[in-house]
Parts: sequence; C-alpha cells; structure tokens
Amino acid sequence: MKQQLDSFLVATRLEKQAALKQWCAPESIFPSNPKLSQVFQFIETNYHQSITLCDVAKSVGYSAAYLTDLVRRQTGKTVNHWIVERRIAEACCLLLETDRTVHEIAEALGYQNVGYFFRQFRQHQGTTPQAWRKSHQKTMNCTRFCNSQATH
Repeated sequence: MKQQLDSFLVATRLEKQAALKQWCAPESIFPSNPKLSQVFQFIETNYHQSITLCDVAKSVGYSAAYLTDLVRRQTGKTVNHWIVERRIAEACCLLLETDRTVHEIAEALGYQNVGYFFRQFRQHQGTTPQAWRKSHQKTMNCTRFCNSQATH
C-alpha cells in the first residue's frame, strides 16, 4: 500500500511540475527564430506594460507594417497575438502561484480594462480566469493534500 501511495505521489508531483512548467515557462511560448529574437525579447521584457505593435516596431527599427508582415510570415501569428499570448501565460502562472485577484493580475499585466483582459483570457483559455484558477488549483490542492498525508 505504501509503495502505491509513493508512486501516486511521484506521479502527482510530476503532473504539478509539468503544469507549472507549461504555464510559467516564458521561453516556451516564443519560437526560436533569429530574425525575430529582438521582437520577442522586447515583448518578454515589456509585456507587463501597455505596449503596442508600434512600440515593438520602434524598438527593433522597423515600420509597423513591415514588422506585421515579417512576424506573420515567420510565425503565422501577429505581433499583438504574441503580446497577448505572453500576457495570458503570465496570467495563468499568477493565477496558480498567487492569491491575487483577477483585477490585480490584469493591472499587473498592463491591462487598463479588466473586461478586455477577461475577453482575451476566455478567447485563449476557453474559460474565465476564476474558473481556470479553480479547475487548476484542484490539481494543486490534491497534490498538497497527498503530500501532507504522506508526511503524517
């Protein structure tokens, strides 16, 4: 019985680590593309601010139109999509690792309108931030419970 519990705990810990790595590893969301490394570096450094396509284009010395075309040809996605995707990845990480409110998380990620954050989160994750947190914390709570039971 103890061996089964130990196996279960190891599997649960690995699932937790995989979930955290999936949501909290920013390097995993950007493709490796030498032509766009400066673009992605700017987004990574500034995603928590209210940045736009024009800000990114200016930082790398391209016009907004040229950068839009370049990024879309190289990745199939727009610059704005990459900004939003990075913000949503960080939102997921904050939802899992903190007890900050959704409003606080939205503000921390550069959203001036919480409703807009909700819409973007739902488009990317298929659910609201609160529902996402609740469903993913169940896994975390199970892990915490199992770990506490193993030590008693």
